[in-house]
Amino acid sequence: MNLNRRNFLVGTGAFAAPLVMGGCCGCFKANEKINVGVVGIGRISTTMDIPKTICHTDLCRFTAVCDLDSKRLVHGVRFIKEQYRKLTGEANAPVKAYSDYRDMMADPTIDAVMICIPDHWHALVAVEALLAGKHIWLQKPFAQTVKEGRIIAEVARRKGLVVQVGSWQRSVYQFMLVCELVQAGRIGEVKRVEVGVGLDKAGGSSAVEPVPENLNYDMWLGPTDEKAPYNWTRVHDQDLKKIGNRPGWIQMAPYGWGMITNWGAHHLDIAQWGLGKDDSGPEGVSGTCEWMDTSGGRLWNVHTTYDLHYSYNGGKTDLHLCNKFPCGVKFIGEKGDWLYCMRGAAKVTPSDPDTPSNGKMKPLMASKNKLLEPIAGSKITPQCGSQDHFTNWLEAIKAGDPSLTVTNAEIAQRSSTACCLGQMCMELGRGKKDGASLKWCPAKEDTCCKEAQKMLKPFARGEYDLAKTFKRFGQDLPPALKG
Repeated sequence: MNLNRRNFLVGTGAFAAPLVMGGCCGCFKANEKINVGVVGIGRISTTMDIPKTICHTDLCRFTAVCDLDSKRLVHGVRFIKEQYRKLTGEANAPVKAYSDYRDMMADPTIDAVMICIPDHWHALVAVEALLAGKHIWLQKPFAQTVKEGRIIAEVARRKGLVVQVGSWQRSVYQFMLVCELVQAGRIGEVKRVEVGVGLDKAGGSSAVEPVPENLNYDMWLGPTDEKAPYNWTRVHDQDLKKIGNRPGWIQMAPYGWGMITNWGAHHLDIAQWGLGKDDSGPEGVSGTCEWMDTSGGRLWNVHTTYDLHYSYNGGKTDLHLCNKFPCGVKFIGEKGDWLYCMRGAAKVTPSDPDTPSNGKMKPLMASKNKLLEPIAGSKITPQCGSQDHFTNWLEAIKAGDPSLTVTNAEIAQRSSTACCLGQMCMELGRGKKDGASLKWCPAKEDTCCKEAQKMLKPFARGEYDLAKTFKRFGQDLPPALKG
């Protein structure tokens, strides 16, 4: 059973693909487990990615951690040992520790890597892992620039390795159901999609602080400006008791672009899925935004409010991304019927009486509940859960088949591109009352705007350069690095 998007939407809907135990290149034998390493010990890895993967003790074994903050590195080793103590009773599970991701990728005993690091580092670590022959789990957003994403996708294709992206909403019932219904024509031709992704708030501190001895700050800055002064609100909290808190870099360009890529990587991903644009994207975006107030020593600098219009299907479909919409995705058909999905427990059924939303949206809603009638033969059920996203990754690796993942590098690249285009449009409109407009060619992944062209390129500084990564591996540069 192939679990890629195309086959899923014609009626599979299940996430328990039969495992292929040997017999093909890259497959694991029945008694073999996938050795997993983790790059990045922080909020997302310790609260979600590690716990929801390590519990599959029949499929995998966490054997290594990597972090450029030695305090967090020690915590990561301890955290995984504690997980195994609870899961299997092991008193001292063996876990290797690496301070440099390149050393981890050179370890031939590691089969797969979970990449849970700041956005500006995604491309360098993902490409290193893939070139080293590791399957990867890559947190969203897929990449920080369009060309970085294209490079990751190209290497994944070349190497034939499994890539699962942390767009876990694709494994959740209401998102699966709504996208299937929309693609099946339940509300007719989609004329409009309304998307809300929440708001960031100003904050952080621009006060210059001494760099902690336990942090390799130059490496943390990586391909970005090495002159950026240190403050913990630019990076992450040094208090391990607060490791589950939201780190500062999420709302600090150029390390993160704010909500446009943070939650946009989730909700724009769902919008593109429902519109059947997993292999293409919008033809343009226009709109306005407001930027964070950096006066008074505040550091964070990404957008706050946003009002963007993406054009699809030759202008026939308008995707409106606006902070005034509730956080979620609403597909609106040609006759005004609509289907809506967001996070949370989805309890509504087609037999429930219709109730007006009154502006209070629930995780699964429709203009008429009968629109939620399942499609004949569909296997989508309320039992579908986000943990299946992690199981799905491991099963695809076990089978040696990249096509089995719910999402993949190409899908993620297209969704990430939509996010990046929104960020680029907002940046082009900085200081302009009416904002900006940006045309886009999905087939060529290119724009006619010279100023925007500069924002497509990968970040690079010194040794932190994708071109140098390819040369170290003796690999040809992909086209995105040649132009």
